[in-house]
Amino acid sequence: METTTEKDIKSTGKARVYFSNLNGVRALAALMVVISHIELHKVDFHVARIPYITIFNFGKTGVTIFFALSGFLITYLLLEEKRNFSGVNFKAFYIRRMLRIWPLYFLLVIIGFFIYPAQGATTGLWLSIFFMPNLAFCLQMLPEIFNPIWSIGTEEQFYIFHPHFFRIKKTQNILYAFLIFIVLIWSLQLTINNLNHSNEIWKLFSQFFYYARFDNMMIGAIVAVIFHNTRHPTFKFKLQGLFDLMFKPYIQVILSIIFVGYVYLYLIHDIPHGDVPLAIISSLLIVNLSQAETSIYTIKGKTLDYMGQISYGIYLLHKYPLFLILYLVNKYIPTMNMVMQNIIIYAATIACAIGLASLSYFGYEKPFLTIKKRFQKITQ
Repeated sequence: METTTEKDIKSTGKARVYFSNLNGVRALAALMVVISHIELHKVDFHVARIPYITIFNFGKTGVTIFFALSGFLITYLLLEEKRNFSGVNFKAFYIRRMLRIWPLYFLLVIIGFFIYPAQGATTGLWLSIFFMPNLAFCLQMLPEIFNPIWSIGTEEQFYIFHPHFFRIKKTQNILYAFLIFIVLIWSLQLTINNLNHSNEIWKLFSQFFYYARFDNMMIGAIVAVIFHNTRHPTFKFKLQGLFDLMFKPYIQVILSIIFVGYVYLYLIHDIPHGDVPLAIISSLLIVNLSQAETSIYTIKGKTLDYMGQISYGIYLLHKYPLFLILYLVNKYIPTMNMVMQNIIIYAATIACAIGLASLSYFGYEKPFLTIKKRFQKITQ
């Protein structure tokens, strides 16, 4: 992890925090979602799925990793801003989020509802405009080709209230507030899940709270606070010694085995609220990857770094090339050998998704990201 010295902060007015492995995490999580959606949507185009392989929950795995990573990184950066600059600039925070998320999000909403496929309920459009696409998703008001926007709504809703925890002066009390929040969320989910599910309203509430993955992001946030206390001790945490064991090589191996084993079970069994254990394990692995000097793994390199950089576009846009490729395969090579057919589908989809995301990033998103840098106190 790269950080900035006090001298650098005085000269530039900015601090730097860089976790070298996290772009690789973003890239792998995005690929999980793409792979899952390839198999999921084959049936829509009468293309045979790969037999004996169940990877539909692979997408849920990737999304959960994204949520845990988002909660972890946002929290760590806010803690660094508070530590280096004696507080959080809330206005700048929201401007940064707007410049990063809104341009591509609203472009996709406009294209999806008005250009292609030009479908979706009017209510779904308004819900998407006001960052409630997760509710529109639950109500089945989003066409499948751009329904990944549901998770963007979840993140934006989380960002509305999360920074305000940092108005609390003591880091220790921020941690306690996070823990209280997550207990309240779980209590609310449990209460709603135990209510009469024959009532359609309660069914909708239950589904909405499942897709409002605030607990996944808050798990990442809790881990970030403890990790920050490891790097910059400000309070005595009774379990700090246990947490610091995470950086031991043998614990990292055990965590990796648990992660792989759990993901395997998650793929073949639809584990109720299986995203919660996955978010916990993922957050602990993210912490290890963040501390590159002790991590036994390296998830970086030019290709992964690049894919991580454009992962937002890959995630939101990949269904457009996917649907086109599945249509062409069904129309022109429906009887091709399954191995060759899948090589074409997977290679073409991933390549086109990267190409489209690159076009979006450099041709459309980059000017907004350049403006975003003006509002950054912590650079990455």
